[in-house]
Amino acid sequence: MRKEHLLKLAEEIRRLAVPTEILPIIVGSQVVHVITNFVPEIVRQSVECDFLFGEGSAEIRRQVNLKLGIFSSFQQENGFYADALGKATVVLPKDWEKRLQNLTNDAGETIALCAEIHDVAVSKFVAGREKDFQFLKDGFERGFIDFKIFVERLRLIKETPQNKVLISRIESFVQFLRGQKLTTQIFDKLLEAKKILESES
Repeated sequence: MRKEHLLKLAEEIRRLAVPTEILPIIVGSQVVHVITNFVPEIVRQSVECDFLFGEGSAEIRRQVNLKLGIFSSFQQENGFYADALGKATVVLPKDWEKRLQNLTNDAGETIALCAEIHDVAVSKFVAGREKDFQFLKDGFERGFIDFKIFVERLRLIKETPQNKVLISRIESFVQFLRGQKLTTQIFDKLLEAKKILESES
């Protein structure tokens, strides 16, 4: 997905939303477009963008998924789609709302907000799918995910039910990386993070 695709989706969602001054919030891997023009292949290949909606948004989520979502006429015509999510389905670190970043169009107008990349990294880590680990791997290798900040954000969810999966996710991520034949540096950092989290649990 290219940045112009995000802009188009955001504009379409704003047309559906009531009140229209509420900006849609992007919480998936497409937030990378806010910080770099050189996005990883896994992001470019994706045809989906996750948008988060707050409480009382069931109807707008239904409308977004119906008109802009998977299998919609919009996807058939454009080749990409929106996935409207509720807060119960997305895990983000404490105070993530305070770190939102602007997605602007060519005129400099903010048309959407994006979760900060390290908050998204934590969300991906908790989800723990292969594509999530691939996203994290690319982020660490390219330097747009800082490992120290990542661990700090992991610690912000230690009071949530998802805290219980963090250690097992680290173990799964290490297994994934071993299959990628990477250097040991990232393994050492992961094991260090595991010790920190275990000592605090």
